Amino acid sequence: MRFLLVLLFSSCLTFPAAIAADPEKKRVTIAVGGKAALYYLPLSLAEQLGYFSDAGLDVEILDFPGGAKALQAMMGGSADVVSGGFDHTIVMQARGQKLTAFVLQGATPGISLVVVKDKAQIWRGPQDLKGMKIGVTAPGSSTNMFVEALLARGGLKHDDASIIGVGTGQSAVAAMQAGHLDALANIEPAISMLVRGGKVVETVETISVEGARRLYGAALPSGSLYTKRNFIRDNPHTVQALTDAMVRALQWLNAASDEQVAKRVPRHYLLGDRPLYLAALKRQRPSYSKDGRIPPQAVQATLKALAGFHEPISKRTIRLEETFTNRFVDAALARQ
Repeated sequence: MRFLLVLLFSSCLTFPAAIAADPEKKRVTIAVGGKAALYYLPLSLAEQLGYFSDAGLDVEILDFPGGAKALQAMMGGSADVVSGGFDHTIVMQARGQKLTAFVLQGATPGISLVVVKDKAQIWRGPQDLKGMKIGVTAPGSSTNMFVEALLARGGLKHDDASIIGVGTGQSAVAAMQAGHLDALANIEPAISMLVRGGKVVETVETISVEGARRLYGAALPSGSLYTKRNFIRDNPHTVQALTDAMVRALQWLNAASDEQVAKRVPRHYLLGDRPLYLAALKRQRPSYSKDGRIPPQAVQATLKALAGFHEPISKRTIRLEETFTNRFVDAALARQ
């Protein structure tokens, strides 16, 4: 309990208080790994509803095949911010890089594993992943870490399975349908599309709180906006503007009907099947953050989960208070 109180207090004091003011950097580039996926719906809504513009920003969103590629883009200087899994802030700190998440999109991991039907019929648990070819969005992505957690849960090592990057959405669906994979770790609506096709079975899900707890022991934070700590230090009003837009988008999403959401997203997000998209969105609902805050307890649970299979993390002292801040979300909520 004392650790959590310290973590909560530190997350509020890491950066100076941000007040409503003109952004220092009006043109901002956000990298994302699969923009059309429901995992990143709050980001798309902030763009489609004009909330970034309302906050005084000109936002360009660069889409990549997976979260690891989006992270590489920011680290290489071609993006300012990443819309991606919170777990990357911890993994990168273990590698000596200082990244901080400042607003949460997903309150559960939101990732599922589907297995081809013939192998699913004899599925007993993660131990059966041995020897399988498993698709993920991209090597090093949150879906990859999900698979690593499953392998560890099954008493397997990293090289006991072949992990292959296949992207999200239609590219992931196509790779599975073509018979190139035995299993796929991915996000909605690709999972629902594959399950409806009848050739795969969902064996693990972390969209619901219950599913996340079965694998990780807790509901871990997932999609977030994160960036380099020096970007936050140098551009606090820009970060505040981004946060304001994302909090508005989350509030709109949580109040809107599924039909209202479907009308706001670009048509190609629906993958040519509106009823399926609506069903996948309904299923995804429990995964979205209610207010954008990052729970300190969930941060601690994320570290514990990662340390179970990620050796560099298990051997390093991680300063969790540097991996997230709720300062900007609290400021956004206080002005309402």
